[in-house]
Order: sequence, then structure tokens, then C-alpha cells
Amino acid sequence: MAVRRAGPVAVLILTAVVVVAAWVSWFLGGLTFADAADDSYLLTNSAQALTFTTFGALVLAHRPGHRIGLLFVAYGACYTLSVACLGLLTDAFGLPEGWARAVELLGITVWIPAPAVCLPLIVQLFPDGRPLSRRWRPLAVATLAVLPLAPIPTLPVAAGPAGDGPATEEPMLPVIVGEVAQRLIPVFAAVAALVLLASLGALVLRVRRSHGVPRQQLMWLLWAVGLFAALNAQRIVTTDGPVLFLLTLPLIPAAATVAILRHGLYDIELIVNRSLVYGVLTLGVVLAYLGIVAGLSALARDRLSAAPLIATAVVALAFAPARSAVQSLVDRVMYGQRRDPVAAAARVGLRLGAGLDGVLRAVCEALRLPYAAVASDGRLVATYGRSPRRRHTVSLEVADGPPADLLVGLRAGESRLSGADRRALELLAAPVGLALQAVRLSEQLGESRTRIVAAREEERRRLRRDLHDGLGTVLTAVTLKADAAHNLRHTDPERSARLLLDLRADLTAAIADIRRLVYNLRPPALDELGLLGALRQRAHDSWRREHAGYVVTIDAPDDLPPLPAGVEVAAYRIATEAVTNALRHGGATACRVSLRADHAALHVEVSDNGSGGAGAWPHGVGLRSMHERAGELGGTLTAGPTDRGGRVHARLPLEQT
Repeated sequence: MAVRRAGPVAVLILTAVVVVAAWVSWFLGGLTFADAADDSYLLTNSAQALTFTTFGALVLAHRPGHRIGLLFVAYGACYTLSVACLGLLTDAFGLPEGWARAVELLGITVWIPAPAVCLPLIVQLFPDGRPLSRRWRPLAVATLAVLPLAPIPTLPVAAGPAGDGPATEEPMLPVIVGEVAQRLIPVFAAVAALVLLASLGALVLRVRRSHGVPRQQLMWLLWAVGLFAALNAQRIVTTDGPVLFLLTLPLIPAAATVAILRHGLYDIELIVNRSLVYGVLTLGVVLAYLGIVAGLSALARDRLSAAPLIATAVVALAFAPARSAVQSLVDRVMYGQRRDPVAAAARVGLRLGAGLDGVLRAVCEALRLPYAAVASDGRLVATYGRSPRRRHTVSLEVADGPPADLLVGLRAGESRLSGADRRALELLAAPVGLALQAVRLSEQLGESRTRIVAAREEERRRLRRDLHDGLGTVLTAVTLKADAAHNLRHTDPERSARLLLDLRADLTAAIADIRRLVYNLRPPALDELGLLGALRQRAHDSWRREHAGYVVTIDAPDDLPPLPAGVEVAAYRIATEAVTNALRHGGATACRVSLRADHAALHVEVSDNGSGGAGAWPHGVGLRSMHERAGELGGTLTAGPTDRGGRVHARLPLEQT
């Protein structure tokens, strides 16, 4: 570890020694700090030399050989040499005129590769030191090709006399070289600008394509580049502007180093948010101040000396509401409507008709979230977006069915959701739960329709089989016997009479089959006696006769409301099937059938005093039939043992009028 860090530390120490020596020489030569901070660029160059080298050494100490760290060190080395040249030009050294001119030319040339070559490469290769793709490698080659062209801006100076010196001074290069270089300066500037713009385009494209940690790292560099460009917009456009604003350039290596080594140390989303808020506020305050002062001065025609004070008061009074408005606008752009959860819920509610997928998309759009999903029973019911590494879970309240959760992905750079996000999600859970309930009801409706169709087809198949194999065979035999009896009525009257008697017996059997088929479709007793009367007749006639000693009690009020035909048949079939199962399998001696009706449903309960079984009842044909009959009407059925015997309870919804 110590050996690995020795090189970066040595480079950093050497840079610091050179910078300190230059400043000592500067002050010993009789120059002041104001001179260093003015047009000499000693202050800004020293800051860039120290910061870029420091951050480059830091990256290389933790990531040996990392290209971004090497480029930072190279950038710092260019400015370190420039600072060294500025230190040598003071009276403390007193260099001969020729040497002083050579050192000056070197000082104004050696820093050019830093912004023209190193900075574009940093933007292109960040954060892993590789180009965006193979197709972007030619841009890196073109950037390196700018390096030999770096002396072009200073060659005209070398080919002519010193800036303030006499015209008779001997030029350092032939005049023709200066003239050619003078014509190439616009070409060099255009090439450097195109390379830098292409590098920024690659950075923006890389941000758009990235996700997770790489996107979080890129946001750091993008924030630093954006802040530097905003503060130095005048210099970028006109090549002139406040020199001290160049001190913001070290933000780029600082942000890049944090992104490479500790990208999760700070919330980059929050930093970008606050930067936008206070950047817009600062610009607004400056413009408002200048506008008010200019307006008042024009109105008073220079007689109103209190114009600056009035402008300051107006700006101070407007700052708080302006900050609130700007903060709200920036939050809406970055975080959606999390500060107005009611509006977010209304937006999600409008998508209920689009299904669960549309609701999840509305949740992501309302809160600017990258991912949303609903999970139930260990499976994802619906998803929207790309699942990130970090997620937040919110429980959903669903009326029926298993519990479910709303899963949302955290935004890039977030380790957890804020309190405002959590409060908004708790409110949004209600429409998401409604959408999930609608999906479940739709699925249940589809399953119910499938069961109804299957039951209908099965009933048709059974009727066809009974009619074809039973009644059809009997009627065919009746036809043949009728023909035989007709043919024998004169030749063999006795046999004809016997055939007619057989014919009567066959017809009696056919009538019995028809009654059985009709009874299976709908028991006639329901139409003659009603549900309560039919059950009492069955209890008195069939169950008592078939099972001596077995008591079936019908408990129901006499004023049952009029029941739909489907409810009557389902209640009768469920009750008779439950009693039959208790007789055959429960070992009971008594059974009670209870009927109760409320405004919404008919409740059918069959309880017996049998053993009931040790565990849950197996789903045989009878129990499955009862479940299907209740499900066809949208009702529910529970069946199983109790501590007093067996119990079957069905809830059959009544039609609402």
C-alpha cells in the first residue's frame, strides 16, 4: 500500500514545492497578491495546479493506473510548469532578456494542452477510463491529435518582437512561421471547440444510457461541469470575463474524485436540487436588483440617491416567496408531486381505467420514480420501469385475497426515500390497492365464467348422454314393439296384448326418466312448495325414510324474502349435498339446516353432531360441487370440522333491485 501511494504522493509534494517557490519568488520580486490575482493568472493557475494534482494523486492512490487520475495529474503538471515560469519571470531571478522571453513563451504555451486535450479526455473517459463505445474511440484519437497543435496560438508571439519591447528585437522564429500560425489560430480554436462539444455530447449520451451507480457517478461530473459553465458563461462566449471565476474549475476534479471513490457519500440529487434553486435565485436577485436600481434612477433622473436602498429592500422582501416558488418548481421537475400528495393521488386515480399497469406508470410519473411494481403471494402481479438495486416497500390494503405490497425503486443517488415521498406513497397506496382489487375481481370473473361455461357444457353432455342412452333407447324399443303389436293384432292377439303391456311398462319407465331429468334441472318441489317447503319435504320423506333414526331439522323464519331462482336451486342443492355427506361420511345422528337472509345475501348453514374429521375435508366431488354452485352466484362457501361436528356455511348474494 505504501509503495503504491509513493508515486502520487511524490508528485503532489513536487507540485506543492514548485507552487510555493513561485509565490515566494513573486513576493520577493516586489509583486503583490493583487498582481497575482489579476491578469497574471498566477492565483488561478496555482489553484488548478494544486487541486488537479491533489485529486489525481488521491485517485491514483486508491485506483492505481486509473486513466482519470493520470489525466488529472497531467492537467496539474501543465499548470505547474506555467506557474514555475511565472515565478522565474520576477526580479528575484533577474533572467537575461532572451531567457526571460523564452520562459514567458513557455509559460503561456505549456498550459494549453490542459484545457484543450486533458479536459476533453476526462469528460470522454469518465468514470471508468474507457470511451462510451468503440465508435467513440476516434474522438479520443482526434483529441490527442490536438496536442501537437497546442503551440499554434503562441507561435506568432515567438515569430515577432516581445509584446512591449522595441520592434528591433530579434524574433525567436522566422516571420513566415508567425504568419502561418496566425492563419491557423482560428482553425485550432474551431477544432478544440468541436472536440470539447463532442466530448460533452458523449457525456450527456452516457448519462442517458446509464443506470444505477454509473448514472450516479456521471451526475457528479455533470453537476460540476454545469456549475462551472454557468459561472463562466461570459468567458466561454467572449473569451473574457472575471478571472477569479476560473477558481470554480477545480469543482470538476473534486466532483469526479468523489464520484470515483465515494459516489454514495452525499446525495447528488439533493446537491443538484439545491444548486438549481439557489442558482436561479441568485440570478433572479441580481437581475431584480439591477432592474429596480436602473428603473428608479431613470424615474428620478439621478436625483433619487436612495435607489439602491429601495432596491435592496424590495429584493429582501421578495426573496422568501421567490425561494419558495423556485424550490417548488425545482422539486416538481426532480421529484414530481411528492409535496402535493393529494394532486399525485388524483393523477393516479385518473388512470384507474387503464388497469394496474397504467396506475403504476402514473405513480412513477407523479413522483419521478424509475420503477414500480405490485407483489402478491411471492410473485410480481404487474411492473413498470427497470428494477433498481434499492427499493422501498409499501403495504397495500386489499379487501379480498392475499396481502400485497407496492414496490418502488429509489431514484439514482438515493439511499432511502424522504419523508415526503413516504407520505405520498402511503396516500397513493389506496388507488393502487383499488386497481389490484379490480384486477383480482376481473380474474375471478374470468375464472367464474370459465367454470360456468364448463358446467354448462358438462350439463349438456350429461343431458345428451341421458337422452341418447336412456330415453332414446326406450323410445326406440317402444316404436319397434308398437310395430310388432300392430302386425300381430290379427294373427297372434295374445302376443300382441303382451307387447302392448310391455309397451306400457317402457313408456312408464320413459316418463320416470323424463321426470328425473327435469328434477335434476330444477326440483319441482321448489316451484310447488318453495325453498323452505322443499327442504322440509325432503327431510320428512326421503332422509327419514332412507336413514331411520337420523333426525334432520330445518330452522328458518317463515318470512323469507322472495329468492331468485338461481339462489333457490343453489341453496337447495348445497343443503341436500351437505346433509347427504353428513349421513354418509360424518357418522352423525342429527343434522340442522339453518336459513337466514339479510339485505344482501342468503346464508345457508348445515351443521351435524358427527366426528367431522381430524383435519380439513378433502375436496371430493360433493364438496367441489358445493363450492362451484356458490361461486357461480358470486358467493362463498366454507366447509370443515368444528369441535361439535361438521359445518358447511354458504353465503349466496341476492340480486339487488
